[in-house]
Amino acid sequence: MDAQVVQTLVEAFKEEDIDLVVTLPEEPTGALTRAIARDPSFTSVTVASEGSGITFCAGASLGGRRCVFVTGIAGLLVGAWALSQMGPMYGVPLFILASYRGDVGDRTGIPGSSLFTFNQVGEPLLSALRLPYRIANQRSLLKRMVRDAHYSCRQYDTPIVLLLTGEVLW
Repeated sequence: MDAQVVQTLVEAFKEEDIDLVVTLPEEPTGALTRAIARDPSFTSVTVASEGSGITFCAGASLGGRRCVFVTGIAGLLVGAWALSQMGPMYGVPLFILASYRGDVGDRTGIPGSSLFTFNQVGEPLLSALRLPYRIANQRSLLKRMVRDAHYSCRQYDTPIVLLLTGEVLW
């Protein structure tokens, strides 16, 4: 993720009044989480596990905070149990931004078979959990997609995932 994408995301978060960023650090979104940690407009919280991050962010959101959980597709897979408890039935407005490792064109250096697993399992899992998601792969649409996803999660009272890939991520 380059500086232009990081700046676009920071601007979109500020336009949406997102002031809490919860993360489990991972390489593709590292530049974003470092920029957020340096920016006094945000409270940045690093968690030790994906489930903790999801539930922390969900609790903050239910308490009225505008927040985002930043993770990777692997984090979504590991946090699936926590996510399964927050679908439309429970009304948790949770915004998740995840790197989509394993998507076609991924150049992150993870061995091919592991990478392909993320591709095979990620989107089907989100569909099985009945969680809306969008794939953000174009810089020109990124800010609008962040704003739309955050707005919609709050309107629908459900988690919404924005998967970052393509020119947005690598």
